[in-house]
Amino acid sequence: MRRLPVWPDVVRVNPALASLFSSRAARVTLVMSALFAASGVIMVFFPRWLEGERGLTGAEIGAILALAQFGRVITGPLIAMWADAAPDKYAPLRIMSLATLGAYGVFFFVADGFWGLLALGFIALTLSQAMTPLVEAATLQATAQGRFGYGFARGVGSIAFICANVAGGALVARFGLDAVIAWVLASMLALNCATWFGLPKEPRPTPATVRHGAAMGDLLRRRRYLILIVSCGLIQSAHGFYYGFSTLVWRGQGVPPDMVGLLWAFGVAVEVAFLWSLSPIERRISPETLIVWGAAGGVLRWAVLGFAPLGFVLWPLQALHTLSFAAAHVGAMRLLSREFADNGAAMAQMLYAVLSGGVLMGASTLLSGYLYDLVGAQGYWAMAVIALFGGGLALLLRAPTRSATPR
Repeated sequence: MRRLPVWPDVVRVNPALASLFSSRAARVTLVMSALFAASGVIMVFFPRWLEGERGLTGAEIGAILALAQFGRVITGPLIAMWADAAPDKYAPLRIMSLATLGAYGVFFFVADGFWGLLALGFIALTLSQAMTPLVEAATLQATAQGRFGYGFARGVGSIAFICANVAGGALVARFGLDAVIAWVLASMLALNCATWFGLPKEPRPTPATVRHGAAMGDLLRRRRYLILIVSCGLIQSAHGFYYGFSTLVWRGQGVPPDMVGLLWAFGVAVEVAFLWSLSPIERRISPETLIVWGAAGGVLRWAVLGFAPLGFVLWPLQALHTLSFAAAHVGAMRLLSREFADNGAAMAQMLYAVLSGGVLMGASTLLSGYLYDLVGAQGYWAMAVIALFGGGLALLLRAPTRSATPR
């Protein structure tokens, strides 16, 4: 009988495969996957945990989610300056992953009462959210000359998010909301393993003399950059009600937790198909057009969800996540990486995250908490209006300007 090859044999027979899995792009993708595995449960079931285990109202949940987003106005640029100036390119990711694990442990087991949850939740959510733009910047750089592209890497991360949606929903249905604690802490532990043991020390190719405040001022004086971050910030912040309260709305309508997880997973699964088809799409469609399409998909999605539909119609509405999030996100990432200097890459990403995931998302989430208490699912209609404004502003990106010339 012919012996089946084991892993060491595969490595010896196919060294190219071993090189692929040991590449910098693969290592950074593993970090992104671990981070998204944690986010897949935090985004879906964290508000439900706050409501069911801590008895908070919609407005209180909105305040906890929004405070960390508002805080990114200060913490985001500070972390970006530190990351751009660090002699070891991956040291900030390693340090922040360890701090995030500790912060969530303290939050889940020590925090009690609204004010305690607000303060400790601010620390935990700030750290985990601040890691996302750093990982995005690292992935864009690692895949630029890597063995696979950004779309594939982002798709792998999204698959990790899907697995978290489905497995998290099944675990919550089987074991209750305490499963949220176990999943988040286990995912954060995996993130630490990926950053501390998977990412090698990598000195920066140039001395760490990043412009810091000058880089920020230069970016904020550029009209095209401002249009980009405000328009995409509005489109992405229109997800505030969905991210914070869709699970609560569906559970209030009698949708079981495992089905909630599947609905979230389906939306991201269609997003993965989009990301893995990115090369032919980008040959035909400009990043500016992708952003406009994202706004249009968001307006349609939120307008219909405001009627609190149930049944089959939820699935095509979830499929619109491909436009409302993925198309707008990819368009923004492409413009950021194409048009802004490498030395300030982390700053450009962080300022974008500060506005889209900070100021605007914070305001949207805070508003969503009050809307959920007042009108329930009809809060989605406010999100449709926000996406519409973002799309109108994004049309200005399609106008040819001198600043649009790639560097």
